[in-house]
Amino acid sequence: MSDVLFGVTTRRVALHFAGQVFDEWTRIEIVRSIDDISGSFSLELRDGVRSISTWPFATLAGLAHRSDLWSEVKLTIDGETVLIGWMDEIDPFAGEGQAFVSCSGRDKTGDLVDCAATVDGPAEYRNVTVLEAAKRICKPFGIAVRADADVGEPFDRVAIDPGETAMSAIEKLARQRALIITSDGVGGLLLTRSGKTRASGTLTFPGNVTESGGAFSARDRYSEYVVKGQAEKAGGARSKTATLDATAEPLTSDQSEAISRQAAREEKGVSIVGRAKDSEVTRYRPIVSLGRTQLTAKGAQTQANWMMRTARARSENLDLSVLDFRSSGALWRPNTLVAVDDSYQDINRDMLISGVTYTADEQGCATRLHLTGPEAYDVEPEEERRRNHRRSRRKSGSSKGATGKLDSTAERLPE
Repeated sequence: MSDVLFGVTTRRVALHFAGQVFDEWTRIEIVRSIDDISGSFSLELRDGVRSISTWPFATLAGLAHRSDLWSEVKLTIDGETVLIGWMDEIDPFAGEGQAFVSCSGRDKTGDLVDCAATVDGPAEYRNVTVLEAAKRICKPFGIAVRADADVGEPFDRVAIDPGETAMSAIEKLARQRALIITSDGVGGLLLTRSGKTRASGTLTFPGNVTESGGAFSARDRYSEYVVKGQAEKAGGARSKTATLDATAEPLTSDQSEAISRQAAREEKGVSIVGRAKDSEVTRYRPIVSLGRTQLTAKGAQTQANWMMRTARARSENLDLSVLDFRSSGALWRPNTLVAVDDSYQDINRDMLISGVTYTADEQGCATRLHLTGPEAYDVEPEEERRRNHRRSRRKSGSSKGATGKLDSTAERLPE
């Protein structure tokens, strides 16, 4: 199948919308990332020669003024579905000597980012896991929720704040269980952890990688991450003391001291603290986060560890570009492990594909891959995963794959 028609138009990407299929585009960008709950797309078709009256895609421009704007969207690459969602905007334009229409939107989980978790209630759930809570929150939106990782113990109490978005309500729970919340790309929400599958190809530079860039930042990293909160059953049940009334006798000094000691015990009983240190940050840079739900000691510690590892991951990024949308027959996908051998960035180890951007323009079809350390979004011991493998000698410009030992626990994606 040809990537380019009339020099600049790709037909490999099809938009199924309002009962029609549009499959000629001069520019596309489809983004999927585990850092963003919702994938997005932006498509554009230009025609600088023919007038709008003879343009075969004028019908798409007309949709901007019809109720079809609320129709479901499906995007496919080579017939394989990569996104199911909704249209956000359609922008038609025509002038002397030119005409084009652009459209953009997100997958269905975008509504969870925009909209309130609850309007009239319930505002509180009891004894639910993060998966059960997410299913209840997502049910009115018609979004299915599933998990492919252990979601942890139930929460005694989950409160939804007035005006809180659905995404915020789910995210604050997932953070305590070290879970990634992401779209599955086909209209559902997935609770997962990182690197459960392996990409079918490898990335080498020089080699199949056409561009290599990196971003390493100290801005959002801290020496210590402290999570503080309260719980009714933190260090034992709170003792009960009699309430005072107008007839109560003044307290003696002994009674006052006893009440002070009791108050100190109660404070210890309801206070929760979790701490995680980033040994790579060598100067004093602490940060304190207040728990947005009732915490347990285990939950606070998990959240502190999670904050440290995700902050570090987002500060160490590798961006690699490759030709085409596929490797060894399979689409590049987010949340997959891939062997990387980049001589310029001095990286030779497994990396996690945290984001994928499919692009097409006058230069042809390509994929931008956003990568970070494989230990970034899980709770497994880091061991040697942050260290390079020994690079074998090879000729400059060779496309030979990375020579490091692969993680045997990751499943290979089917071709």
